[in-house]
Order: sequence, then C-alpha cells, then structure tokens
Amino acid sequence: MSPLHDPETRKELADDLAWLWEEVRMALVALGKAREAMEVLAVHLGCRGPREEEDRLLGVLYASLPREGHQVLREILVEALHRLERAHARAREVLEPAVREEG
Repeated sequence: MSPLHDPETRKELADDLAWLWEEVRMALVALGKAREAMEVLAVHLGCRGPREEEDRLLGVLYASLPREGHQVLREILVEALHRLERAHARAREVLEPAVREEG
C-alpha cells in the first residue's frame, strides 16, 4: 500500500503543500515588487516616458536616487531568490518521495 493512502502521511503532505504554497506566494509578491522597482528605475533613469503611477511607485520604492533604488531592487531580488530556493529544497524533500512511491 502506498504511503499516500495513510491519513497521517496525507495530513503531513497537506501541511507541507500549504507551506510551499505560502513560500512561493511570498516569492511572487517579492518578484512583483522587483518588477515595480524596475519600472521606477526605468522611469527615473529616463529609459521610459513619465507614467501616471510614477509618484506612487517612487513612494513604494523610496528611490529618490538611482543608487538607493538599485539597492532596494537587489534586496527584493535576494528575498525572492531565498524564498524560491527554500521552496525548491523543501519540494524536492517532500514531493519526490511521494511521487516515487506512487510511480
């Protein structure tokens, strides 16, 4: 009988999946912030024309100076990378055995 038929194993897997979902969701939030930061920097550095959202995005990014904006962007990307790395490691640890057992 597959371990996935065991109610306790399924509960543990459900808990692990909930953790993975939240970690990936937060990584996506960070990537969204990074995208906004890139837009702000592009506007601030003259790569694009002015946009209506520029003031709002600048407030979110605190990028009055390009160097500060690049630092904030770096910090956001580091956060996203760490979250994705943790999620990837956990997914391999949790999901590979479950898939292998069923396969």
